[in-house]
Amino acid sequence: MTKKAIAYTSDIILGRTGEVISRSYQADLIKKHASEDDIEILAWFEDEAYNEDILTRPGIQGLLAFGRPYDIVLCERVWALSRSTAVLESFFEELDSRRVKFEAATTMWDCVSQKCRRRFNPLRTPAPRPAVAVANTKENRAHVRRPAHMHFASLVGHAAH
Repeated sequence: MTKKAIAYTSDIILGRTGEVISRSYQADLIKKHASEDDIEILAWFEDEAYNEDILTRPGIQGLLAFGRPYDIVLCERVWALSRSTAVLESFFEELDSRRVKFEAATTMWDCVSQKCRRRFNPLRTPAPRPAVAVANTKENRAHVRRPAHMHFASLVGHAAH
């Protein structure tokens, strides 16, 4: 069954480098993700300037005012919205009230991206693995030799004299 989505992009400025992940680059990745996951994009919204007040952005206001039913708000990565979970909460609460999910075409490994992934696409609990008994024999024991001296000076940054 085809899912219906609204896509959103916003220029993403990368930290100290000042490099920008452009809206057109994000749109290409969103289109690829949508085609691979049987998602129909009903409309596109974007914001040129990035600011942390998500709900006041013109593109987000247009997205929230969209009149047709949809299942997903689709971004290339959550950073198009914010890198702060506290800031994202108001937007996600609005999506929850509409029974709409958020999905990122690219999932980064930072905490915010992973929290969003778990919030909207919780991992299924894996089936428990059967317990396997391991016999403790001489053949499978590890032999670790005790060091002659312990050297901790490098761990504290200077040698004690």
